[in-house]
Amino acid sequence: MKSLDGTALRILKIKRNAALESDPVFRGMPAMPKKVDLLTVPKFDYQEVLRDVARSMVRLKRPDRLLKLIIRFIDRQFGLTHASLLVLDPKKGCYVFVNSKGAKRLPVGLVKFDTNHPVVQWFAGSQKKLPIQKDFLFLSDVKKMLSRAEFRMASNSKGDHLLAIQKTMQNLKVELLVPGYFKDTLVGLLMLGRRVNGRCFTTQEVTFFQTLAHDCSMAVKTAEHNQNLIEQNHELERRLQEIERMRSKEQKTYYEIMRSLAEEVHAKEPNIFGHVSEVERLGMMTAREMGIDLSGNTKDLLSAALILHDVGKIGIPDNILCKPGQLTQEEWKVMKTHVEKGARILEPLTDFKRVREIIMAHHERFDGSGYPRGLKGDEISIEARIIAVVDSFHAIVSSRCYREGRSLDSAIQEVRNCSGTQFDPVVVDAFLRALKKELQKKGEIPSVLNEYSEA
Repeated sequence: MKSLDGTALRILKIKRNAALESDPVFRGMPAMPKKVDLLTVPKFDYQEVLRDVARSMVRLKRPDRLLKLIIRFIDRQFGLTHASLLVLDPKKGCYVFVNSKGAKRLPVGLVKFDTNHPVVQWFAGSQKKLPIQKDFLFLSDVKKMLSRAEFRMASNSKGDHLLAIQKTMQNLKVELLVPGYFKDTLVGLLMLGRRVNGRCFTTQEVTFFQTLAHDCSMAVKTAEHNQNLIEQNHELERRLQEIERMRSKEQKTYYEIMRSLAEEVHAKEPNIFGHVSEVERLGMMTAREMGIDLSGNTKDLLSAALILHDVGKIGIPDNILCKPGQLTQEEWKVMKTHVEKGARILEPLTDFKRVREIIMAHHERFDGSGYPRGLKGDEISIEARIIAVVDSFHAIVSSRCYREGRSLDSAIQEVRNCSGTQFDPVVVDAFLRALKKELQKKGEIPSVLNEYSEA
């Protein structure tokens, strides 16, 4: 890096300008002098500047800041009447000025070029066989071409095009136009006024401007692409949230339907109406007594399983479900299918996979003699073991079409007798402790529960 006024500085003027703006990316770097001796503009390493611009493109997430820094750098380093940048705004469908610096800077925000503007068409169009360089355009070259007879003819459309370009460049005090492309798309135009000291632009400088224009275009399109991705992601998230809301609503509706159907199963036997709600209450009471954490999803799953454990009986014929006498062996085989039927009915509830598993196991026995899979001990989920106890207890005390309900003492004794075989002893003890607490509130404690105290 060459030195300025005896101070050892890196030549990257873009970063120096950022320091003036307290840019966090470039903070701490020495600032470039605000005024440059126009007669003795110091030389600098073009390649070093371009490398640092490329690095800045990666570090700066907002391209507008990078574009402003580049324009300020050109204005101060080259001593121009003005340096301006025109960039395509895809939302407006036209080219707008994003920045302009210099004594004769252009009114940014007030001037715009439509896509059919002669200057835009010159660089974006497919004109061929014109003896003027299309990679950049000097006002002096436009004037030379118009001085030729072939372009002075009134019917010559090329001449009209060049006249319109000349008029635009003269009105905007532009000496040099440098286009910036991205994949054959004209993204922007670098508009440079004349040098105040009267010197002409060198070939090396024009090449330098072309590279900067290319880098600016790449930065703009990259940022545009990233912004589009962000907007698409936001839209996708919004749609997914909407889908999730709709799905949750449908699941809730389906669940309410299943609950109503579960109640309907037992409503066929008026004497046991309310069985579903009572089983849920006893099951939650037992789970709390066991110290099971019922916060959040665990409580919802257990509650749903307690409510829907017999929903599969919807698929059992009434002549079997409501038969006043004992079932035959064939009828019992049909009755036992209510477990699998219930699991299938709940398949549309995608959030209830765990509930289906519990329902499938609520007729398994602790000793392994249950159905449908013959699970035993800890192979049976704790929720299913709880349902087995409270469902059986309430079924014992409830009157059915084929028998009268038994007394509370008898039901308690039956549950105790089946502890370790049909039921998990830990669940039985917790249930009976919870039941004792419940009955204490009513002042009705059967003697059979006296031995059960708080855990």
